[in-house]
Amino acid sequence: TIPQQFMNKIFYAEDFKNWALSVCQVDYSNLMSKEPRLVIPFFDKANQLIGAQGRALQESKIRYVTVKVHEDAPKVFGLERWKSDQHTYLVEGPIDSFFLPNCLAMAGADMSDLSILNKDKTTLIFDNEPRNKEILKKLEEVIDLGYSVVIWNDKRLDGLKDINDMIKNGLTVTEVIDIIDKCTFH
Repeated sequence: TIPQQFMNKIFYAEDFKNWALSVCQVDYSNLMSKEPRLVIPFFDKANQLIGAQGRALQESKIRYVTVKVHEDAPKVFGLERWKSDQHTYLVEGPIDSFFLPNCLAMAGADMSDLSILNKDKTTLIFDNEPRNKEILKKLEEVIDLGYSVVIWNDKRLDGLKDINDMIKNGLTVTEVIDIIDKCTFH
């Protein structure tokens, strides 16, 4: 589910590899050819393309593929609309970021470069996967760094992996933000 106001931010590529090779200086010749994907472009503060995430539209070994225009480009989605002086939500995936105010996405659970964020004005939100050892390890790491994090503990979320799932299952954006606020710990 993608909110209407973001529909002009995404597009379809019949051959994601071909598209990536046409815009990226990084060599992505190892990508699978002729694979159609939904393309979610990443822009910097100056609205310049810095990368993209391709979401598989059919059965694929890799559901999401993230590419960078330049090797040193950050894998951060939403920079063009981000207000660094306001409270920031940071989620794993771009689609989840469409639902929250002033939200960035790190294109996965890596979240390795948090240097652009103000710890006192940021809430890190990992997917709701309480048994995923990789997520738990990352959660521990960012807690040790002093970030506020969401620890999902609302029974309404059982079986719902991420914010998009929550919206698709009938929760409103206001309800999701309320749950996030109640499940945020520092």
